[in-house]
Amino acid sequence: MLSIFRLLTSLPAQLILCLLFGIAFGAHISFDIASILYTTSCFIKDILMYLLPFVIFTYLWAALAAFGNRGFILIIITFCLIVVANACSLLAAYGIGSFILPSIVDGAITRLAVDESLSVRCLWALPEWNIIKPVHGMLGGIALGFYTMLLKSSALNIKSIKMRDLATKFLKRGFIPFLPLYVLGFLIKLSRDGHLSGLMHGYAHTFLFSCVLIVIYLVFWYYVGSYFNTAKLISSIREMFPAGITGLTTMSSSATMPVTLDATERNIKDREFADFIIPTSVNSHLPGDGISITLTAMALLLMSGQGLPTWPVFLLYTMHYCLVKFSAAGVPGGGVIVILPVVRDYLGLDETATTLLATIYVLQDPILTSANVMGNGAFAMVTHRLLKPLLKKEKDFISASE
Repeated sequence: MLSIFRLLTSLPAQLILCLLFGIAFGAHISFDIASILYTTSCFIKDILMYLLPFVIFTYLWAALAAFGNRGFILIIITFCLIVVANACSLLAAYGIGSFILPSIVDGAITRLAVDESLSVRCLWALPEWNIIKPVHGMLGGIALGFYTMLLKSSALNIKSIKMRDLATKFLKRGFIPFLPLYVLGFLIKLSRDGHLSGLMHGYAHTFLFSCVLIVIYLVFWYYVGSYFNTAKLISSIREMFPAGITGLTTMSSSATMPVTLDATERNIKDREFADFIIPTSVNSHLPGDGISITLTAMALLLMSGQGLPTWPVFLLYTMHYCLVKFSAAGVPGGGVIVILPVVRDYLGLDETATTLLATIYVLQDPILTSANVMGNGAFAMVTHRLLKPLLKKEKDFISASE
């Protein structure tokens, strides 16, 4: 009985229950109650948007400052490899999605049409915050992070960790507990407006396509990390699989890190390198997020009657995405929080589409976290041979200095 209670009170179960409730009863809820629930969801989102620049700033600062004792060359190479790896996932999603998505979401726009006069609307909203924007937090975090890294200041490093922990505490106590309510309000609006059934029908194929592409993408990089040895490929995935299952249930790459570290050590047979690369990439190298968020954004653009972004526009989006991803928090929903302004500003998603993107992401967050954890294992294998000599040289240099 106690185990059933724990299961029902877990975040994944609550999100699934919210989805089922929205599908079954959303259309039958009164307009006034639906408006109150939707207003509550909007209020939670507005608070999050107010504090988002601070979250981005602190996580970027702490992420870069943490490199301080590893050697500047090693830092730059690792940073660039993570950026390139994230860019690869986005470009793979865009390149393949451009051919597949137009055929599987075609006609979805007609199913999403609704009489706006009958649409559930937010009763009131907080004024828009225009003074400090997420991009300011990003630039400030990068600047202060590199400054701390160059100075090798332990005092600044400690301050960055404290600020990051403060931001994490806000997310864990001020956002995550309300995540089911946040999702429920938007689901009720979608159901009440008649969008939910159309969205599920139009997005179902995109979801399946996204899952298949993620699996193919991860297997490819495990194959590369296994030096194209099929037996090693199967063995490596089998070793990492428990970490993937843990990520599925915890919805947090950070919480899964001990399992990821253990599996990575067995795959690469180098505990020192695993201890370096996994904590470095755990919240910044997120291939599942890159593929899913990109495909979802592209599908929503097609559903709303807009065309797919051009290559120059998408490359600009990719650049900002890869930088902002260093500020992603390893908590449920953290992967999409910092990306919302990027998809809005550089892909042209409107407020409704951005909200849909966040809701869709949160509902499939367990799957994406599992994919991210598995991706971190592949990333460690691929980068092991390149970075291990640099890490050894840095260690020898520190030992000689002492």
